[in-house]
Amino acid sequence: MNVAVGELGLALAGGALLGVWFFGGLLWTVRRMPAARHPVLLMLASFAARAAGAAAGLIWLAGRHWLLPLVALAGFVAVRTWMLSTRGIPRLKGDQEAS
Repeated sequence: MNVAVGELGLALAGGALLGVWFFGGLLWTVRRMPAARHPVLLMLASFAARAAGAAAGLIWLAGRHWLLPLVALAGFVAVRTWMLSTRGIPRLKGDQEAS
């Protein structure tokens, strides 16, 4: 069972989109937690939605070959690396970086 290059490219792009969904949602949640009336509820609901969406997307991208979810996961991790390098780690006001 061979995998076409186009399928690998679609899996990589799909994994990257899932990464944007997951880590973009995480950034959105972290930025809104200080002003939230119920920050724990926001955090838990956000995690549940992000994890369910990412898991469902990875399962859907898995398709018929074992290599496709690995390529999708590479796209997912690439977005995480890109977001950390461009956005940095968000910090709350008053937080000090550990020395």
